Amino acid sequence: MSYNKTSYNKCKKCHEIYTDTNYKWCKFCQIKDIKEIFTSGNEKIDKFIQEKQLEINNPSDIIFEWIPYDQFFDINEVYNDNSSTIYLARWKNGPLYWDHYHEKKYIRTPHGKEITIKYTHNLQSIDEFLNEVKEYSINFKVYGISQNPNTNEYILILENEYGKYCIKCNKVYTDVGKEWCKQCQINYLRNNFSNWTSGNEKIDNFIQERQLGNNSSDIIFEWIAYDQFFDINKVNKNDFSTTYSAKWKNGPLYYLDQKYVRFSSNKVIALKFLHNLKDIDEFLNEVKEYLINFKIYGMSQNPDTKDYIMALSLKDYCTKCCIKCNNIYPSIYSKWCKSCQIENLKENFINWTSKNEEIDDFIQEKQLNINDSSEIIFEWIPSNQFLNINEVNKDDSSTVCSAKWKDGPLYWGHRLDKKYIRLQKKEVTLKYLHNLQNVDEFLNEVKAYSINFKVYGISQSPDTKDYILVLYDEYGKYCIKCNKVYTDVNNRWCKQCQINHLRKNFTYWTSGNEKINDFIQKRQLRINNPLDIIFEWISYDLFFDIKKIDENNFSTIYLAKWKNGPLRWDENSKEYKKHQYEEVSLKCSHNSQSIDEFLTEVQEYLTNFILYGISQNPVTKDYIIAFLDKDYCINCNNTYTEVKNRWCKQCQINNLRETLTNWTSGNEKIDDFIQEKQLGINDPLDVVFEWIPYNQFCDIKEIDSDDFSTVLYSAKWNSGPLYWGSLLKIYTREPDMKVILKHLYNLQNIDGFLNEVKAHSINFTVYGISQNPDTNDYILVWQDKYGEYCKKCNNVYTNVDDQWCKQCQINYLKNNFINWSSENDVIDNFIQQRQLEANGRLDVISEWIPYNQFLNIKEIGKGGFATIYSATWKGGPLNYCVDKSKYTRILDKMVALKCLHNSQNITNEFLNEIKEYSIDNHGNNIVKIYGLSQNPDTKEFIIILDYAEGGNLNNWLNKNYKYFSWLAKINTLLNISNGLKEIHQKQRVHRDLHTGNILLFVNNINIFDDNIISISDMGLCGEVDNIDKSNIYGVMPYVAPEVLRRKPYTQAADIYSFGMIMYFVATGKQPFTKCAHDKLLALDICNEIRPEINEQEVPKCYIDLMKRCWDSNPENRPNSLTLYESILQFRKSYRGKIIDTGTYDNETDAGNIKEQLIQPSDKIEKYDSNEIDDQFKKAEEYRIEYLSFEEDNQSDTHPQAIFIARLLNSFTDELPEFDDDKSEALDCKI
Repeated sequence: MSYNKTSYNKCKKCHEIYTDTNYKWCKFCQIKDIKEIFTSGNEKIDKFIQEKQLEINNPSDIIFEWIPYDQFFDINEVYNDNSSTIYLARWKNGPLYWDHYHEKKYIRTPHGKEITIKYTHNLQSIDEFLNEVKEYSINFKVYGISQNPNTNEYILILENEYGKYCIKCNKVYTDVGKEWCKQCQINYLRNNFSNWTSGNEKIDNFIQERQLGNNSSDIIFEWIAYDQFFDINKVNKNDFSTTYSAKWKNGPLYYLDQKYVRFSSNKVIALKFLHNLKDIDEFLNEVKEYLINFKIYGMSQNPDTKDYIMALSLKDYCTKCCIKCNNIYPSIYSKWCKSCQIENLKENFINWTSKNEEIDDFIQEKQLNINDSSEIIFEWIPSNQFLNINEVNKDDSSTVCSAKWKDGPLYWGHRLDKKYIRLQKKEVTLKYLHNLQNVDEFLNEVKAYSINFKVYGISQSPDTKDYILVLYDEYGKYCIKCNKVYTDVNNRWCKQCQINHLRKNFTYWTSGNEKINDFIQKRQLRINNPLDIIFEWISYDLFFDIKKIDENNFSTIYLAKWKNGPLRWDENSKEYKKHQYEEVSLKCSHNSQSIDEFLTEVQEYLTNFILYGISQNPVTKDYIIAFLDKDYCINCNNTYTEVKNRWCKQCQINNLRETLTNWTSGNEKIDDFIQEKQLGINDPLDVVFEWIPYNQFCDIKEIDSDDFSTVLYSAKWNSGPLYWGSLLKIYTREPDMKVILKHLYNLQNIDGFLNEVKAHSINFTVYGISQNPDTNDYILVWQDKYGEYCKKCNNVYTNVDDQWCKQCQINYLKNNFINWSSENDVIDNFIQQRQLEANGRLDVISEWIPYNQFLNIKEIGKGGFATIYSATWKGGPLNYCVDKSKYTRILDKMVALKCLHNSQNITNEFLNEIKEYSIDNHGNNIVKIYGLSQNPDTKEFIIILDYAEGGNLNNWLNKNYKYFSWLAKINTLLNISNGLKEIHQKQRVHRDLHTGNILLFVNNINIFDDNIISISDMGLCGEVDNIDKSNIYGVMPYVAPEVLRRKPYTQAADIYSFGMIMYFVATGKQPFTKCAHDKLLALDICNEIRPEINEQEVPKCYIDLMKRCWDSNPENRPNSLTLYESILQFRKSYRGKIIDTGTYDNETDAGNIKEQLIQPSDKIEKYDSNEIDDQFKKAEEYRIEYLSFEEDNQSDTHPQAIFIARLLNSFTDELPEFDDDKSEALDCKI
């Protein structure tokens, strides 16, 4: 079928081009189709409707209709007057509209279209109605005509689409936004005139005129019946009016939804009653004036008093104009009207009097001069208004008191009350003025104080008749006594007033000496600020708890407490107060100085000290300076050498020099040495070196000794050393001090001993020298406060934290060589060498252990070259005790005895192997070797090892396989890889790594931490009496292919063995358990045959690492550090972060080892943590699901599958030697 644009735009009915091609609308066809069968029952109306329908010109035109009245529902009247009634309603079917989206025809939307119904009353004819329809069609969307079947009135059905036109009169709204038509609303109000009256024609006319002049936002001014008001409360009254607040039942008219309604019922308004009006005109003039400033709702009349009332908006009443006088407030915020408030104050003049005309006039004048609501209302205040009157200052001219004013001052309540209210119990200051000549003089004082203070008014004492100034010091800048600015405003301190006070106080004290009195008075009158000390004469009986702290030929210094204490200015009370029981220093000057000499000394001390005053001892008549010890020495008046501790070097040296005659050691050189040490002190913390009599020591106990003329004792020093007391500022002793006594024997001379003292003084706190009266040995008395130096040799500890000195411990071990022997020089030399290589307290001290030290010997395992026993070692291994600073033994230690077969003729080479693989400073995952022994019957030598309660991994796993979760498997490998990493970091190779050499120290799988698994038998596989480097020893499945082909054992070969351990841990089965361990297996291993693995059983990341470990090419295997980090990544990803168990001697070593071990080829394939976690979770689910199947499926071991170490040369001799450059197949060569 052909198609073109022209045919697409043609009407399908008449084949003419659409009138509107966009909407597919054909005028001819639509006019034809739209002729529905209808009748209004009136020929003119029918014809009008038909003509309207035939006038459509586009699809958006309204289809004018006759609409049956029963189509309307929810009909609600919204307006009614004489000419028309307006309703809102819903039209069931709704109007026709063109559906251009879907059906391309006229349809209805029967959802109840909201429309307006207009009834027009009093029409003379149909023609008149139809003319109105035409007029409304210009401004409104008119849907059609209907007829009320009850009243037979014709109805206009329309919609005010744009809201611009009044639906009542069809004219543009006066206020389009509010849909308000002035003419219609005026008509509405005019029609309502007949419904109310004030009973006064002038008032009715005034109200009607106000209503007819309204605009859309104007208040509808009304006559309001008085019974509409309730809750009427008086708020203000004067001679001309009374103001009330009230509630208006119906409330005012508001224009809403095209009509006036009342919806603010019980509205709060203001009512202003106007009294004493001459006539209605006067009232209406008042209303007009208030209309300028207030929102007035209307008028009313009190039916009892006949007073006319204005009803005002309470909001406006509280806003900008005074409701009493209709004037704008000076301050809109405070709602305070000056003229009205002055009138109120005038009216109140009759309610008070001071009984003095001048004072009354003064107060009235002050009140009438107020200009603002914040100003004080100056008042006459009766004296009985004051409570809690307390004197704070008094002199000849005035008395100042604090008090509380019962009623309190007037202040304007600008927030809520809008009137003067009183602030009750206000704190005020009362200034009583004495000896005034007349009232004028008093009033001048009031005026002067009013400049600087807030003066509330005047009062009078009923007793003394003194006039009182009532004031408040608002800003605290001025002295209330003299009305001048304070010398120190912050502290409210007035220099002149305080000097006057001190001067008046001169008569209340005396020293009994005119010169001293003059000196003190001059000092007092020199004060310049409140922080200055008030220098005083202090009666000696005011001092107590007097303690002597220093004395010389010229003076004695005491500490004492002063009962009353010094005068200090109190910031809170703003007055001088005594600080009771203050500690002071007293300097008593001797030798009957003259007064002038004494005062000169006082003057000198004033430069450096805080001096409180002067006193006199009534017994000795010595004058005393009372002072606060601060930065200067009271003895010499020089700055302290150490201010914080009040320590003067020169004075303390003088004191020590004076005591030199009180002791002697009996040796001139030692006396000189001690004196030189004492006179060399520079600080209060320096030790005062002393000669200490031996009988001062008790509880003497030996703690160490050696053969080098040294014995160490602990002891208590009865009186204890001298130390500087920071409180008393004198040297005192610390009794019962624990000290160390070092006896030095066989010294050649005194000089040698004193050199030893000097050497110890560098590193230790040396208190002095003593001498044993029995042996005459000189003794060094000291204390090791910081524990950094060895007490024996005076050198820094090799390990300070452990207090372990390598040299001293080696000497101890060396001295002990004579106490043991294996009766084999080779072994003795071996053990001695091992002992002398100790580097720290954690190093195992290898020993020769007599066989009779072992009890409860039981066989627990047997291998190709040794039998293993458990036993109890009575004496136990050496363990360094930090507290005692020496080695002690762990008694009854459980150990393992590895009895070496055919070891009677042990060789140097084998002992070197033991030495090589006895790792110093053992980590957690390597078995400790305690030493050697020998069976007296068989003469076989025994290696003493740490005992592993759980046995080897093979036996342990057979018992715990059911509970061996993947988390436990990862933890197991993490422990083993950590031990292997430690071996390799020390540049060593294990050479025999298999499950039999992995030992567990616990039986319970739930007790799992980083030190329960250890590697044993490092390099110790093979025959003791035959160390042939060409021999290959081990468990064949665990031996690397290159080793089977006679390449020397390397760290990479250990990694291969670890890969087989990974297989065992993952599956619970030994590798190659189903075949003989013979030449064919050796060939298979070299031909890259590896144990089979179920990939569902084991995570892929685990398999990848395991295959890397057992790769045939050693260079492709990871190193031990990378291996450890990969397993650590498994652990972190599977169960979160854990602490890395790796240890290095120091950061540099760690860096060097990583640099040496980690090559680019060592990088293990990285897995995302979530991926690793997911793989292990799936493997654990598989393990749990197939656990019983796996237990039943544990296959029998081939009779020739040997899982103990043995000589493998017979199976490998025919294999060609390993060549790094060749990878030929080996089966054809065998």
